[in-house]
Amino acid sequence: MAHDGGIEVIGALATLAERFDVIGIDMPIGLPHGLERSADTEARRFLGHRRSTIFTVPTRALLDAPDHAEANARSRRLHGRGLSIQSYNLFPKIREVDALPVTWLRERFVEIHPECAFARMAGAPLPPKRTAHGRSERVDLVHRHVGLDVTSVSVRGADRHDVLDACAVLWSARRHVQGRSVAFGDGSLDERGLPMRIVS
Repeated sequence: MAHDGGIEVIGALATLAERFDVIGIDMPIGLPHGLERSADTEARRFLGHRRSTIFTVPTRALLDAPDHAEANARSRRLHGRGLSIQSYNLFPKIREVDALPVTWLRERFVEIHPECAFARMAGAPLPPKRTAHGRSERVDLVHRHVGLDVTSVSVRGADRHDVLDACAVLWSARRHVQGRSVAFGDGSLDERGLPMRIVS
């Protein structure tokens, strides 16, 4: 999402950092020391019936696992519980985020979960986005709060669900810049000094 409201798909996070001062991303930045971040616990509580959209964030000790079986076994050995395939599928992007300079991750990148952003916009968690009602509510919220009619745009490389999520992330990123956002988390930092928080 560009400053002028135009939409384009950018594949690399480093490219985003070259072009924008603040970047909202739907990926964990600060990684937990053990089982759980307080940010995820608070976000799940906030989302209520939509809590399952918050996946478990892995520790760095799991990120170099070559496959899900190894990551799952390592998680059980180190942390006493397994790791879902949904969480494992996020590993490539989490590694990409974690490889960025710490100063960028502290000062320019902001972790935002689209479902939390939409719930904040609407005043309550929304129905699933794959349902007709959930989709129409998201389209309406984006039109009212972001100023974009998603039904009139077509973006190569992204489906409409991705565009709606990106718009929700943009909305919360703007609130963050304006000092109006709400952060889930207890303010703690991870071992690299990165904030373990979710902004909405």
